Amino acid sequence: MLASLQILLLTTVAASFAYWLLPAAWVEGRRAVLLVTSGTLLYIYDPAALFVAVGTVLLAWLLYGLTRRYPKYGWLPWLVVLPLLINAFTPIGDLITFPGGSPRGVIFTNLATLGMSFYTFKLYASIKQGLKLNSLPFREILTTTLFFPAFPTGPIDASQKFDHAALSRDPDPRRWVMGVGRIGLGVFKIYIVGGYIQSTLTVDVFGVPLPGVYAQGWSGPVEALIFAFFSFAFLYVNFSGFTDIAIGSGWMFNLKLTENFHFPLLSHSIQNFWQRWHLSLSKFITAYLFKPMLRRTGKPALSLVVTFTLIGLWHNVSVGYLFWGLGHGAALALTMYYRGLKRPPLPMPMIVRRAGGIVITLTFVSLMSTIANQPSNRDLARYVASFVGVHL
Repeated sequence: MLASLQILLLTTVAASFAYWLLPAAWVEGRRAVLLVTSGTLLYIYDPAALFVAVGTVLLAWLLYGLTRRYPKYGWLPWLVVLPLLINAFTPIGDLITFPGGSPRGVIFTNLATLGMSFYTFKLYASIKQGLKLNSLPFREILTTTLFFPAFPTGPIDASQKFDHAALSRDPDPRRWVMGVGRIGLGVFKIYIVGGYIQSTLTVDVFGVPLPGVYAQGWSGPVEALIFAFFSFAFLYVNFSGFTDIAIGSGWMFNLKLTENFHFPLLSHSIQNFWQRWHLSLSKFITAYLFKPMLRRTGKPALSLVVTFTLIGLWHNVSVGYLFWGLGHGAALALTMYYRGLKRPPLPMPMIVRRAGGIVITLTFVSLMSTIANQPSNRDLARYVASFVGVHL
């Protein structure tokens, strides 16, 4: 894995030099550097990843054209998720393997459904923005989909991040150096912090590395809860680490990808958590799922539960992620209801309330994440049963 990241960094450095050697007026030449580099890397890792992604871009461009011609069929852009549904619900599933973070074990893992989910959402957002601007060049949606550092894990950025204005910016040596540093931060998170959590810390507590705990099981609720904290922390440092690498790589081309995390471990409520965690997904959920559903139903609580249930299944079609979606949606709905009540503030200092909120929030999201990422339904049942002292 380290060798792969070294190759990624060297490729990014070489591509950025080639990119900046071209004058600002040669926008399409710069785009060609991004597309050729990205396409080559994707093909080396897995040819199917490249072909399926390009096919999905063609589908998105077709849907954009159809929606412009037949605006009364406003649901047409959602058909861009058809490849994702085929991948999730048919025997053809798991067409694509690509490196990404996993809370369960090695960093190289099969993220077929999740990786495809990211770029289908990018394409949907691109179609919607293209309809507003009355323009969606094929080359722009192809670039946002294939841009190699952000391909497997996002952030979710529409094609306007790769338009003519973005690619015609002048070189910025300061931002280039900051990009290298941001990539270094991502590598530090993945290897140093993630490695410490996965191996040293988990071995000290459980006697085996993090992946081995699934086979070993949990002796009771305390072990199960500690495992949830370790598992979520490992997920966070890997996910945010890969996002740092994507954003830093973008900076080396003076491209400004969306920040995805804002100190989520300091979240003092479930609502605050979604204002800090996976920000590009939060914005997508709000703009394209929650608000349209709220306008149709007029019921915020129902809209939250349905939206997050769908987002849970978007991550992965599994019982664990179904519970994850229902849990987050219900928690947000209850928070909204509680804050709407007329009540006096709790008789305790704000710092105490915030600290208590952080503990409760992180416990909840850690448990939901660990439930969602159990390898199988049997493992899920074993994990839940461990909280009541039952060993399955």
